[in-house]
Amino acid sequence: MKKLLTALLAGCCLLLSGCSFFFPGLEDSSADSPSDSERYLSEFRDGWCYQRLDDRLKTGYGEVYAALRDRFGQDEQVTISDSAQGPSQEYRGLRVELSKPLRSREEAEQLYTALTWDNPQFFYIGNTYSYEGYRSGGVDYYDAFCLVYTMDAQERELASRRLEDAVNEVMEGVPSNNPEEEFQAELLLHDRLASRCTYETRAAAQADPAEVYPSAFTAYGALVEGRAVCEGYARAMQLLLHRAGMDCTLVTGTDENRVSHMWNLVTVEGKNYHLDPTWDDSGDRLSHAYFNLTTEEILRTHTIDGGNIGVDTCTAVDANYYIRTGLYLETARRDEIAAVIARQIEKGSEAIDLRFSFSTFASARLFVNNHDLLTQKVNAQLAGTGLTMWEYEDYWVNESYYTIAIYKK
Repeated sequence: MKKLLTALLAGCCLLLSGCSFFFPGLEDSSADSPSDSERYLSEFRDGWCYQRLDDRLKTGYGEVYAALRDRFGQDEQVTISDSAQGPSQEYRGLRVELSKPLRSREEAEQLYTALTWDNPQFFYIGNTYSYEGYRSGGVDYYDAFCLVYTMDAQERELASRRLEDAVNEVMEGVPSNNPEEEFQAELLLHDRLASRCTYETRAAAQADPAEVYPSAFTAYGALVEGRAVCEGYARAMQLLLHRAGMDCTLVTGTDENRVSHMWNLVTVEGKNYHLDPTWDDSGDRLSHAYFNLTTEEILRTHTIDGGNIGVDTCTAVDANYYIRTGLYLETARRDEIAAVIARQIEKGSEAIDLRFSFSTFASARLFVNNHDLLTQKVNAQLAGTGLTMWEYEDYWVNESYYTIAIYKK
C-alpha cells in the first residue's frame, strides 16, 4: 500500500472574464441535528451539478459541504504537493476524509467543480485543491479531499456578512419563489447587477489575475466591491437567482477571440436559457442582447467547453428579453418602429433596446442613424401626450443578434 498525494490547479478561474443558500457562520448552529452531510441536505440537494453526480460523488459532495459549514470559523493548515514525491507547501484550508474514496483524478475534478459551481456563497474557496489516497491491488483510492482558502476565519466571517447585506439590498422588492414571476425577477436582478458592478479591467493585464485580484472572480467582488471579471458576474448572477428561488448554473467556454469566458444557464418557467450578464454590461450602457438565448444563438459569439456539467441544448425562446417584452420587431416600416419607441417613452424609459429580424436589421439601423427623421416619426406618435422624443447622441448595435439600443443624451 503506497500513500499518494496529488495537487491540482482548478481550471475554473478565467482571465475574463429551487435552490436556497446560506452564508456559513451567520445562523444559529446550536440546534440538535446530525453532524454529517444529512444535516445540510436540504441546502444542497437541489444543486444543478449535485443532481447530476453519481451516488459516490454525491456522498463526497455532501461530506465536503458539511465540513465547510461546520468548520467555517476554524483556520486549518493543509499540505499540498505536486506529486507523491514532490515538495509540499502549507496552505490555509480544509481537509475532509471521504467515506467513499474517489477512483480517479477526473472524479476529483468533477467533485471540486460541482461543489464550487453550485455554491457561489463559498467565495473564499481558492482555485487550488488536492486529494490524498492510497494504492491497493494496483488500484488508486483517494479518501481525503483538500481545499485552499483565500481568507482566514475572521476575514471569511466579515466578508460573508458584507455579502449577505449586499444581496439583501439587491433583492429588495424582487419577487421570489414564484414561477409566474421568474422572468421579472431575473430581469430586475440582471439590471441591478449591471448597475452595481463594473468590469475589472486591471485583472486581465496580470500574468496571474486570480492571485492579484482574487475577489474579482467571485460574487463578493461583484456585489460588495463592485468590480469583477466575467466569472464574478456569473457567480453573482447565480447567487441572486438562487435567492429568488431559481435554478442557475455556470457555463465555461471562450469568446470570439478564443479568450476564456464564463456565463450562466438559467431555468425560467421550466425552460433553460443562456444568460451572459458580463456582455450585457458595457460600462454605462446596459443591453439585453445576451438575455435568455438559445444554444444556437449563444454559439454565434461563444463556444462551450466540453467539461461543463448539465449544460443541455436550449431551444426555448419564450423568455428571451425582446420577445417577452414586445421589443422584437420583424418590420422595417418606420412608423411601426417609431410607435414602439413612443410606447417606451410613455413608460419613462431613458434607454430603448430593440431587436430586429435579419431581414429588417439593416433598414432599422439606417432609420435610427437618422436622428432628425426618427425624432419626427416618434413625436408624431406622441402627439397629444405632452411628451416628445428625447435627444440621443449615440446608439449601441450588436450585429450578431440584430439589436439596437438608443440612450437618452
